[in-house]
Amino acid sequence: MGGFAGSHLAEALLAAGDSVQGTLSPGGSVDNLRDLPRPVPLHRLDIRSGTQVAAAVRKARPDVVYHLAALSHVPEGDRDPRAVLEVNFLGTLSVLEAIRTQAPEARCVLISSAEVYGVPAARPGSPISEDHPRAPVHAYGLSKLAAELLADMYGRTRGIKVICLRPFNHIGPRQSDRFVCSSLARQIARIELGLQDPILKVGNLRPVRDFTDVRDVVQAYRLAAERCPAGSVFHVASGAGVSIETVLKEFLSFSDLPIEVRQDPSRLRRTDVPVLVGDPSRFHRATGWAPRFSLRQSLRDLYFYWKEKESSLGARAT
Repeated sequence: MGGFAGSHLAEALLAAGDSVQGTLSPGGSVDNLRDLPRPVPLHRLDIRSGTQVAAAVRKARPDVVYHLAALSHVPEGDRDPRAVLEVNFLGTLSVLEAIRTQAPEARCVLISSAEVYGVPAARPGSPISEDHPRAPVHAYGLSKLAAELLADMYGRTRGIKVICLRPFNHIGPRQSDRFVCSSLARQIARIELGLQDPILKVGNLRPVRDFTDVRDVVQAYRLAAERCPAGSVFHVASGAGVSIETVLKEFLSFSDLPIEVRQDPSRLRRTDVPVLVGDPSRFHRATGWAPRFSLRQSLRDLYFYWKEKESSLGARAT
């Protein structure tokens, strides 16, 4: 719960009046949860441990389980595929088994990823549907596909009520700077504050992605739990493709300083999907959901998040 999407989901659920409990990894930070409107019970556990997850589910007695726990950074998965498969696949096994034994009537919203598609075999820029062939090209995508297949089996053979969501790229405040938009925002914020030289380090700017604000994404998660049938799969996406270069230009428009853009070889990925854009129409028909935040607003909020964070860090350092 203490992560990027998890903390926003906690806020959205509390705002809707839901009773909320969450999990944290043994060393997980609660920084993102400090501004919650009321305290939330937290269970520290290793998601790979079936015993620990079952104990948390038994104590919480949930009606809905939102399974977001994952290692989600693609390069991290490339460096250590065993770790990403253990957390994302075995962690999902722990969650499904805990629901089966401790809360068999609960609905599970499984957060997968658009990365299960790999390089879509479609017309460039054309949004893909949920029925598109899945062919992951890295360990993270593979781990999410494996988790989906596991959940499908538990639904068919154990009666677990699972709704699978495949979010495309989501952005917004609190996102780690390991991800491209947050990295750009943080660097520009640091340049503005005089904390680094006016050199912006970038990777490949050509890929096209489908960006949605995390605050819209978590609203989709809650709607899925309320309105989507078990055994279904949905995209959470905007349906619009935007290049990383376009995102960079938007970020640069927030600053009046001259900033040099320099490619950093260490930021280039071995496997970089050229275009990944999703068709959200199935989910819209099922729930009525549509994004509220514009891309510019999301990027601007992310930039000011980092500017405030870096400013406070600088103040504490002095």
